[in-house]
Amino acid sequence: MKTYIVCCGEHGRAVLVGKSPTEPVAGQPIRLTDARMILYWSSECGGLLGLAANGPKTSTRITASVPSHGDECVKQWVEVSDNAAKEIDQWKAC
Repeated sequence: MKTYIVCCGEHGRAVLVGKSPTEPVAGQPIRLTDARMILYWSSECGGLLGLAANGPKTSTRITASVPSHGDECVKQWVEVSDNAAKEIDQWKAC
């Protein structure tokens, strides 16, 4: 399974990270395993794409994980690099 950052919800403001066996599809529901919510990412990350490429930095805030999370509608998604996925998995939950 690959790790994805997914912007969900009516306005795409719920930013989640988790694993999925299939690539997300904009406008479609999604179920993520080991799902965490990204509450804030530091400007040092270089935006959402920088977070997906390099992982979290300093004041980034990510919640603890839940075994499974489903959301009604994907607005945007980005595949997370293997290195960033490892950093996110090890990041201390806020």
